[in-house]
Amino acid sequence: MDNQQISRIDRYTCKFENPVMEEKYINHLWVNRSKVINFILIIFPIVFLFDSYDLFSRTGFSLNIFGPVIFALITISFRFAGDEVKSKYHGVFIGTIFASYHSFQMYLMLIVMKDANVTALTPGDLVLLPFLGVAIFTLFPFNLIPSIGFFSFFALTIAPVMFSLPGVTAAHIVFLVLTLVLLVYNKWRGEKSSRSDFAKTVSIDDTKNLMQKTLKRYFGDVLSDKMLSDDGTLSGENKWVTLSFTDLSAYSTIIEHMSPKVAVEFLNEYFTAMHDVIEEYGGHILNYIGDCIMVVFGAPEEMDNHENQAIKCAMKMREKLIEMNTQWDESELSRYWSNHGIEKITARTGIHTGSIIAGNIGSERMLQYSAIGDVVNVAARLEQANKEFGTDIAFSKEIYTALTKDLNSEASSQGAITLKGRDGETQVYSI
Repeated sequence: MDNQQISRIDRYTCKFENPVMEEKYINHLWVNRSKVINFILIIFPIVFLFDSYDLFSRTGFSLNIFGPVIFALITISFRFAGDEVKSKYHGVFIGTIFASYHSFQMYLMLIVMKDANVTALTPGDLVLLPFLGVAIFTLFPFNLIPSIGFFSFFALTIAPVMFSLPGVTAAHIVFLVLTLVLLVYNKWRGEKSSRSDFAKTVSIDDTKNLMQKTLKRYFGDVLSDKMLSDDGTLSGENKWVTLSFTDLSAYSTIIEHMSPKVAVEFLNEYFTAMHDVIEEYGGHILNYIGDCIMVVFGAPEEMDNHENQAIKCAMKMREKLIEMNTQWDESELSRYWSNHGIEKITARTGIHTGSIIAGNIGSERMLQYSAIGDVVNVAARLEQANKEFGTDIAFSKEIYTALTKDLNSEASSQGAITLKGRDGETQVYSI
């Protein structure tokens, strides 16, 4: 169902045709009108009690003076009901209490005050009735049809009193009828306009939420929040970080025996599990390159002990991959590689630390948050060095010297290699 169908408004009832949308609108109204409604629920008892006193002063003591008191007590009890009850039933309650009290007033005017020879209403008072109608149509939380029904009830019940008054002219009647027509039209236009504005707001909010959700799926929570707060600039800055590359062993052999659908499902399952681990240790995934995961620790947000966090993350990823191999054996997904001489899926990780330039890099029309610098090249080549030393986690001396005591004691030197583009040998350690 598209947005246009969801936001369609019935031209007669002025309600959303979609019940979920109508419920959202009613909840939205309650948030905006709750203070007004609570104020009305305070004013009503005051009016009722004043009316009780006025009735006593006009007719003397009788049981009728307790009528307004009862209405006041009922209203006060609803005033202190929970917000959930008031938000759901405030319209019904206010309409019922007002209609009931109006009927009680008609009883007083037609019977009690007439018997007591008290003038209840004058033709001049009829001019004030439209103002009561305005209050009904603007303050009370009714939709169009209930509002018309309620005001019609009010008009029909006041009619006997109105026509019983001496001096009522056609001008009074025309004035009241025209006012009613204008009030109904204004209510109809107001209800449609209010719902139309709400539908636009919901559409804008839904679009913004979808954009933010999409951004987070592609860039992660931290980076997407930073992009939104910095107007998407993320200009380049020098940062001291730790960077890692993790690559699946024998990836090409594994994938070539899978259908595209199975291959995508396999990679997504693997990437999702690794992402959870990386996020746990504060890493930020810069890129997926085939089966390779490029991760930075310490950007875009600063991080203490990022060297240790990167090592712990690599070790946890290794443990997680062992668990996943067990699951793949149970689901028999492992047949795609075990039938070709690969006993289990393993990964290689290379880790290095140093200074990089991090920020949005690319053309004016397409940017990507990335890192450039010697650290990137060294980390990538250390990942490949695992093949030479038969290890699965290889890191530089710069990482080794920054490790805490417990991690340092588990690490061991594997030797030295010459990395292309670097002068001298690079010491390689594993854990």
